[in-house]
Amino acid sequence: MIESSARREHLHHPGPRASGGWAIAAFVGLVGVVIAATSQAANATVSAPSEPTPSVSPRLTAAMQAEIMKDVLPASPPITLTDPVTDGAGVLSDAGRQEVQDAVGRLADGSDLRMFVVYIESFDGTEPEDWANASANLSGLGTDDLLLAIATVDHEFGLSADSNVALTNAQLSQIDDAVAAAVEEERWVPAATHAADAVRAGAGSTGSLLMAGVVVAVLVLAGLGYVLWRFAVPRLLPRLARLADRAPASGGPAPLAHLSLAELDERAAAALVGIDDALKTCEQELGFARAELGADATRDFELILARAGGDVRRAFAIRQTLDAAAAQAHDAYEASPVSAGSDDVGRRTRLTRVIELCENAADTLDARTRAFDDLRRLQQRAPEVLADVVAREPEVAGRLAAARATLEQLGETYPADTLAMVSGNPEQAELLLDNAKEAVAAGRSALEAGQKAVAVAHARGAQNALGQAVMLLDAVDATATHLEEAGGRLDKAVASLTQDVASARSVEGDFRVTLARTAAQASLKHVEVTRDGGDPLKGLQRIAAAEASLDAALASTRDGTEVKARSSALLRDTLGRVDEQLRQTADFVATRRGAVGATARTRLAEAVRLADAARSLQPTDPTAALGDAQRASTLVQEAARLARSDADAVVTAATTAAAADVEPDADGADANGPITGGMMLGGILLDPHLVRSRRRATARIGGGFGGGGFGGGRPGALRKLGTVRAWWPTPAR
Repeated sequence: MIESSARREHLHHPGPRASGGWAIAAFVGLVGVVIAATSQAANATVSAPSEPTPSVSPRLTAAMQAEIMKDVLPASPPITLTDPVTDGAGVLSDAGRQEVQDAVGRLADGSDLRMFVVYIESFDGTEPEDWANASANLSGLGTDDLLLAIATVDHEFGLSADSNVALTNAQLSQIDDAVAAAVEEERWVPAATHAADAVRAGAGSTGSLLMAGVVVAVLVLAGLGYVLWRFAVPRLLPRLARLADRAPASGGPAPLAHLSLAELDERAAAALVGIDDALKTCEQELGFARAELGADATRDFELILARAGGDVRRAFAIRQTLDAAAAQAHDAYEASPVSAGSDDVGRRTRLTRVIELCENAADTLDARTRAFDDLRRLQQRAPEVLADVVAREPEVAGRLAAARATLEQLGETYPADTLAMVSGNPEQAELLLDNAKEAVAAGRSALEAGQKAVAVAHARGAQNALGQAVMLLDAVDATATHLEEAGGRLDKAVASLTQDVASARSVEGDFRVTLARTAAQASLKHVEVTRDGGDPLKGLQRIAAAEASLDAALASTRDGTEVKARSSALLRDTLGRVDEQLRQTADFVATRRGAVGATARTRLAEAVRLADAARSLQPTDPTAALGDAQRASTLVQEAARLARSDADAVVTAATTAAAADVEPDADGADANGPITGGMMLGGILLDPHLVRSRRRATARIGGGFGGGGFGGGRPGALRKLGTVRAWWPTPAR
């Protein structure tokens, strides 16, 4: 049976008990392996390469094969090979065919391996390696035979190799890499010749070292066996027994069950950040596609994004519950260290569920990555996208001076804390515009070099950088407008609360009313004192809280209609303020997502959930809705504080590294182009490796990593490319 060379890695689970005979069994097994390897090497050196054996099935016509295999491999059935090179797609010239045959011949002459190459137009949805494996089986290919199948319309390929082929996984991976770039660039002859040459190089290095390796292995194993039996076994047995008796932690699948609770918590946090970044990039990419193609063309992707977003919201809700429980447990421990307990099993189960939901969302997005790429056709439209960025950049750059002037003017009226969420926006926008121009230049250079995948990555990066710059400048304008409107709303709120205080004076003997009235008077006095040069948004929040408390105290003195009307009015004002806070904080996280961690995002997600709950209750129970809106206001302020702290920490670290002339990520250097500080802070990282055989699933990087299009977010797959430069704005304090 021919199998794909991709192999799953299975975790080893130790048995419940270690026995003293394991060393004997291991030693006997090792000796057996050496004998078998020696025998195989001897046979390989004296036997000539075998001819392909005929299929056990009779040879079938293409029509007969299609009929038999239509339920398994529709429209493109596997074929029986009769020649080393089969051009079913008609892409090879006579000279090209001869060049491929020469490369295959060199492989056969220089090693025991042979390669067959097949070109077809499309796999029609069949996994490329499955199609290649089926054709290899029909053709009776042996252990030393490989089959490379290339679909010229799909721009995909599959490599079929026997599981016992004399090539390592690393060598097979190198063969994949040799084919991938050529397939992407539609260089069909080099796709096969590079593969054959890579196989020949791998086979040569393997064969020349085999006999020497066997001799050395025999000597080493003999010495190792004696040492193990004489010295190591008596010492290792007690330790192995103790390790075997340790049961794996419950509450998670095998890859997670062996993590400590702290490691699982860290894994869940990373998964939340990764998928949240992916959603934000997908939303931005979807906006570009909608502007280019219209709403009808992108409706299906909007539904997919909404489905993935639902899983992410549930994951954040679980995380918020865990954070709240942890805070309560901490308080309980502070109050009574002896009686306070923990629920590690329950926490582990919930953290595992968070990771599962994030993976589900990533899978949902990844399933449509190819379709979204096909929709946008960036392989063909990369020059157009780069030109559009060049055309729009001067207009966006022209807004920088106006944004700085607006902030300077606002700074004369309002305290620094009021403007903290937008004070660094012009600097970050300027960096992103510089990044966009660099990405355009790199993208055009890649196009001239024929590197379409690299050009697409830079085009996406440039487009995302420009989009974030616009978002940052829009946030400055929105903040100015909101602060201007807040002054007028504050006057109305003060007048309303003043009237309520006057009404409360007529109620005597009610201690609750007296307390609420006193607190309201204090709030009015505070706002009066801090009105000039103060934060009108905080003033609004303080007045609203005092009014809600006083309304609750006076509810028994008012009829139901008045209570409901006052609750509805206060709810509208509170939701309006919360919506502005949510917008401002969400924009901050989206444009600094390279720095903002899971806790800030969790608080923001919970604030969004509570605000939505308040809106749903607004028509029927405004009093309960008001409570949800007030809690949302508290949480979004906490999210904003945490997000600023995260961003400031990253900016400070990068600034310190720049001052010390140290690059933050020197290992990321690559000739594919620059990633500068603005893109790093904005979470825009480039990944030009977009073409791989489908069996290499991790080769596709999800959204959020380099504007990776419509895809999932798995931080473990992240590859940072380019030279990182410490161009960062001054931390906003």
